[in-house]
Amino acid sequence: MSNRPMLIRSVAILVGVSVFGYTLFQTAIQFSELQGTTSSPNQTEIVVAQTPQERMNLDRLEELDFNAWNNRNWTLFRELHTPDVFVVDFSGNTTKGIDQHVEWAEAAVTLSPELKVSAHPIKIAAGNWTATTGTLPGNATMLTLAYWEDGRIAEEYLFSN
Repeated sequence: MSNRPMLIRSVAILVGVSVFGYTLFQTAIQFSELQGTTSSPNQTEIVVAQTPQERMNLDRLEELDFNAWNNRNWTLFRELHTPDVFVVDFSGNTTKGIDQHVEWAEAAVTLSPELKVSAHPIKIAAGNWTATTGTLPGNATMLTLAYWEDGRIAEEYLFSN
């Protein structure tokens, strides 16, 4: 994890988190619009992964959203996170540990049963970090920034519009 500060700065620069005041989410949406990416089923995907490990992390995030989250498969959800996962949710609240994260997830889908991810238009991996946008009901968009350890999410930061 000694590369973390440099990698975080690189990701921040990549998506425009800078003195211009853009948030990670706003920049991802702007990038999506510039590239012609839309929320339609026929959308163009933007995928950046240079190594097999980066590709695997992106594939596992797809498994997390499309199989675990969308199907409410909490066993798989647990398997894709480390036992001590640290998560910052859409509201800035934090959970520490998989039990708290699953409680948060179950509460979220109880409040909004229709909350499912339909697409990942932008997928970027850099070392142990991934950043993906997700299309939600009502054409809302989310962004997940995740740090991976041994094929599991150890840190997760969630943003939405």
